[in-house]
Amino acid sequence: MSPSRTAAPARTGSADRQPPLIDLSSGQIVEPLPAVAREAMLRAAEDPRAAAYAPGPGLEELRAAVADHYARRTGTAAGPDDITVTAGARHGLFAALAAVAPGHDVLVPAPHWSHYPTLVRQAGGTPVTVPGDPDGARPAGPARLDAVRTARTRALLVNSPVNPSGACYDADRMRELRAWAADRDVTLIVDDTYWAYGSHVDTGVRPGPHEVVVGGASKVYALAGLRIGWVWADRPLVAAVRETVEHTTGPVSGPAQEAAAAVLREESRTGGTGAAVAGEAVARRAAELAGRRARALEAMAGVPFLRPVPPAGGLYLCLDASRALARRLLGAGDDRELCHALRRAAGVGLRAGSTFGMPGHLRLCVAETDDVLLAAGRRLTTCLTAAASAATDH
Repeated sequence: MSPSRTAAPARTGSADRQPPLIDLSSGQIVEPLPAVAREAMLRAAEDPRAAAYAPGPGLEELRAAVADHYARRTGTAAGPDDITVTAGARHGLFAALAAVAPGHDVLVPAPHWSHYPTLVRQAGGTPVTVPGDPDGARPAGPARLDAVRTARTRALLVNSPVNPSGACYDADRMRELRAWAADRDVTLIVDDTYWAYGSHVDTGVRPGPHEVVVGGASKVYALAGLRIGWVWADRPLVAAVRETVEHTTGPVSGPAQEAAAAVLREESRTGGTGAAVAGEAVARRAAELAGRRARALEAMAGVPFLRPVPPAGGLYLCLDASRALARRLLGAGDDRELCHALRRAAGVGLRAGSTFGMPGHLRLCVAETDDVLLAAGRRLTTCLTAAASAATDH
């Protein structure tokens, strides 16, 4: 999957130097560009109009490939006119929020991707956190949503598997959320970025007045650097989404769209329908990632003062750091301070759970080799054991 992401040793001006950083803080899968993508980009580069603007809504070939993907996955009709190409899924989320959120509240269940609150605010809305359970293992349901909903509530933003906790919204919970949103005139915005890593849009679902689906090529297709996302929406919302795209990024790179379209067409060629829609490359990636999650759990299970929270899917593993924080190991009083201290003292880069609405936890990306994950576990064990010993001696 991805190679180890390391940084050069920090120079301190003395004989003591930091070890090369094992950076588990970034959520991406790094693989060589597939042959079909390279070939598509080369063909696009040879076109005399390669440097021209692509069509504003996206290339028809890519929109058709995305529409075919959803038609095969959900069993419902979808066409190119239902799809808008965006500069990554993050931009797709912003465009969807800008279409429904200005002047209103958007419910954001915790834990959540760190960028959600800011995206909501930049789109003109107000993020309202829906409290989650301590480990984030049980996604929010109607009762929790009703406890914070007001007359200002206009949208609900969810993703599955959840970044960072790896919790998954099952089919029953998604049906409950769709019914809840329709009954209360709330738009359900589904962040579909990780769809193959633990959940699927339900069969029979079609975006309408109360649902928008946002996806992209970064995670499931390992094409993060191409910055290709999309929004699948009902026709009345498509116009608002496209207006936002027009006035923010404008058209996305044509050669990048050609590459993504080729990858999605290959998925269609090697995949099936419904739950078996994943093509060979996506299915391989999903299977490898499931193994990575299991081995990351094993690697972190022996780390003292950190407790792994088993994920049901996704790219990440969260560690409950409450014991380390209770003892103020490495002088850390909260998860942000502990992240900084572990980066400095252990040479392991993690993300603070508080940035995801999951305070007292640390997040790591599991899309690494077994050797890297095991080395990170050893470093954390050595560092925290020494810190606890020093605290006891003191």
